[in-house]
Amino acid sequence: MKKNIPSSLSYVQIDLSALKANLREIRRLTSLNSFALLLRDDQKKSLTDPQHILPVIKADAYGHGVDAIARQLEALKVGYLGVSDVREGIYLRQLGLKNSIVLFETTLPEEARAIVEHDLLPTVCTMELAAALDAQAARRKKMVRIHIKVDTGMGRLGVWYKDAFDFIREVHRRFSNLIIHGIYTHYPSADSDKNFTYKQTESLYLLVMRLDQQGLVIPCVHASNSMGLAGYKTKVLNLFRPGLMLYGLYPLEKLKTNIRLRPVMSVHSKVIFIKRIEKGRSISYGRTFIAKKAMTVATIPIGYSNGYFRSFSNKAHVLIGGRRCPVLGRVTMDQIIVDVTHVKGAKLGTPVVIMGTQKNASISADDLAQWAGTINYEIVCALGNNLPRRLK
Repeated sequence: MKKNIPSSLSYVQIDLSALKANLREIRRLTSLNSFALLLRDDQKKSLTDPQHILPVIKADAYGHGVDAIARQLEALKVGYLGVSDVREGIYLRQLGLKNSIVLFETTLPEEARAIVEHDLLPTVCTMELAAALDAQAARRKKMVRIHIKVDTGMGRLGVWYKDAFDFIREVHRRFSNLIIHGIYTHYPSADSDKNFTYKQTESLYLLVMRLDQQGLVIPCVHASNSMGLAGYKTKVLNLFRPGLMLYGLYPLEKLKTNIRLRPVMSVHSKVIFIKRIEKGRSISYGRTFIAKKAMTVATIPIGYSNGYFRSFSNKAHVLIGGRRCPVLGRVTMDQIIVDVTHVKGAKLGTPVVIMGTQKNASISADDLAQWAGTINYEIVCALGNNLPRRLK
């Protein structure tokens, strides 16, 4: 029976107090901005209120578990929640969440009914979707809020910024059951190209000003992802959508000097086998590691089926007894082997930290990303979505 199955020895721990602390730091960063569109009554409005924050919780909250994360954010009174698609939005409604839920991924007209039924805020960048949403809203005799995405250089989704004024004016003219509640763009290189990012912000600003002058005042203007919020000050944005920083991860290493974040996720396991091997013995598939001296090795029950990448082979470390222990040989489907020669008292059941802090040592998502040749986003998504979670 399921109830008799023991819990996994390897698991992800989610620290909701760290999430709360990170949101405080994000609010500090939003307060450094101002909203000063000349024709607006709410110019120079304070941006410290959590109602101005649109946390990104798509992909199961970056592997952190959307159920607990979304409920905690709702309790912290954020104004919005941002997800990728209709499926994720409906799931939040089924959890009972009442926040405004923004869908970042535009979709096909056939999903308009589900969007309207579940009171979601879709991204619109085609006239076909706008027409379908308007028709569904008319059938239900209600108004539907939408956000329009403007492509200022990402090149993925959105109306090209030079065409956006006419597009928005046409949506406003044709579809009386739609409320254009938000307008936004996305920064593809805020961490590497400041000039390009400033040009994107200027393009959005000029578009919004032109719309304001025509009486088309769109309440919410947003563009700042984590790097945009951390690295740029603006006067055109009144909604901020942090993702990475919410989970205690940095979009750029140098930001650690003036922004204080706490990782929300850590990954833990235990030693399940330990032995002494002689010089010349090989470890794991392909015999990619040959012992150059006698050593003590331990087996840990985590592997690529758990989101611990095969590319960590012979590169990554884990923490045992507060000491870094290198991974020896290839990562297998559900186990790794590590060197514990230098760890006093290592034995069966000894706690292992795969990602996180133990005593005075730590292994971060950035460390793992460097070893795997990827980004910290992929690390937390992979581990978080492939291991059981425990709340702290």
